[in-house]
Parts: sequence; structure tokens; C-alpha cells
Amino acid sequence: MIKIFRLSNLSQIDDYFVKNGFCIIRGLYNSKQVKDLEKLIKNIDKKYHKHKNTYDNQIFSIVSHKIFEKTDLFDKIYKNQNLIKALKVFFGTDIIQINFSRFQINRKNNKLNLNKDDTKFQQFKGIHNDHWTGSSEYTIHYWMPFSGIDKNNGLTVYPGSHLNGSFPVVNREIDKKIKFKYKELNLNSLRNGDVVLFHSLLLHKTSGKSQKTRMAALSRFACQNYRLTKQELDLGFKSISVGPMRRIIRTIGNDMLTPFRTYGSVSGIDRVIYEVYQDSKLDKKIEDLYNKLKK
Repeated sequence: MIKIFRLSNLSQIDDYFVKNGFCIIRGLYNSKQVKDLEKLIKNIDKKYHKHKNTYDNQIFSIVSHKIFEKTDLFDKIYKNQNLIKALKVFFGTDIIQINFSRFQINRKNNKLNLNKDDTKFQQFKGIHNDHWTGSSEYTIHYWMPFSGIDKNNGLTVYPGSHLNGSFPVVNREIDKKIKFKYKELNLNSLRNGDVVLFHSLLLHKTSGKSQKTRMAALSRFACQNYRLTKQELDLGFKSISVGPMRRIIRTIGNDMLTPFRTYGSVSGIDRVIYEVYQDSKLDKKIEDLYNKLKK
């Protein structure tokens, strides 16, 4: 039976994650936030429709996410305090988000088979893990369906497979010489707005297609104090939460702990970077003026 956690009761979520390699959390977002994201992308999709013969679905996914990144909704989803609270269970206070989050758009198909874009651009993947493509063993992947999720088009996982290490891979598939012993589990009880967090070593795949177009947001989170891969460093990252120990260093001003730099005067954090060290919250006056001027 699939266990679904809520923010009000995260007890034993860490043990469940260690054993299974994934967890589902319901209620991190309110219904308006999920609906606003769905409405935004569906409106962009309507404009895309007349260009779909010129630009493939993957280009649409990339472009729609770039538009999303420039909206206030982006921070409401990824700097969400409920999400940060959940991630602190795994990473403590020093949380980063790897850049280049994206959308995964699984187009409806009445014949329930793959189209050429699905296969050409790896939009519809078989069994795989994300360690194969550069994620560190300390990275947690985030998958949040926000439109059209049903039991046929979601996410299938292989519980416990992350405890095997990384499976040998040949041409994006598990080496056929390996006798595969893990049982699949279709996360068929997912609802729009549910968040699946899974280990980078966990084997998983797209469950399939249905007569609904399923849209999901994908991202990656890690800890500032854990190892990152070279690929993750290439992509860069942003701080989502900074703990008290790093805030002390920032208040001193530098890693060299320069003696007496602010002795006898104000010790503080520059307003330009205030939001990084205050759980993504802007200085109140900065926020007020920003809201007035952006209109």
C-alpha cells in the first residue's frame, strides 16, 4: 500500500524514504496555487497549438518553463515554506535548488502509443535513474503533477532499488545481462499538486499514456554541505534555505573571518542579499516598493 504523508504528520517519512527511495507528500500547495500553474501553462499551450507543426513538444516544455520562471508563481512553488519545511527533514537547514528545473508534458494519445517526439527527445522514458545523467547520490528529485494526472499517465517506481547503487546501463537502459529483481509500483493514487520526492538512484519510469495530457513540474534539491557532481556545478544552483551557522559567517562577512572588521559598529547582512539569508523573504520595504513598481 502506498503511504501518503502530509505536512502535519511527517513522522517516519525519513525511514520510509530510506527504505523505499521515495515519498509522496500531499497538501504542500493550496488548490489555488496548483490551479494558477495549470491555467498559466494551458493558456500558453493554446497559443502554441497553431505552431505545433513547426516546434516540437520539448521546445514547448522549455519555452513554457522560461515564461513560468519570470512569474511570481515560480517562487510560490519553489520557495514555498511548506516545501522548505519538508526538505529540511532530509537536508537540514542549508538547502539548494539545482538550476534548470523543467516541465514534463505527457501529451494525450487516444491510441496510447508513443509519437516521434516522445522517442526522439527522450520525453517518455523507460526504467532509469537520474544518477545516470549527472545527479549526485545526495540529490533528491522533485516531481509534482499539476494537470491531468490519472492512474495511467503518472510515475512508476521500483521501491528499494536505490539501495542497490547505480545499475549498469547500456544505451539508456539497464544492461540486459543483469537479472532484474525489483517489482514495479505505479503511483496511481496521485492527485494534481501532490509532490513526489525520490532519490537520484531510484529506478523509475513514466507509467504510460492516457486520454489526458499530464503536466508535471520537475526539479532537484540538494544540501550546500554535500558533494555535488561536476554536471550539477555546471548547471549552478540557488540557495533555498540557509541555516544559522552560515548566517553567522555571512554576518562576519567572509570565510577568512577577518578579525575586527565590524568591531564597534553594526554587524549585519547587506540588504542586497538579505533574502538569501532570511528563508527567501525580501526586506519588507524592498518588497513593498517592488510590488508597487512591477505593476
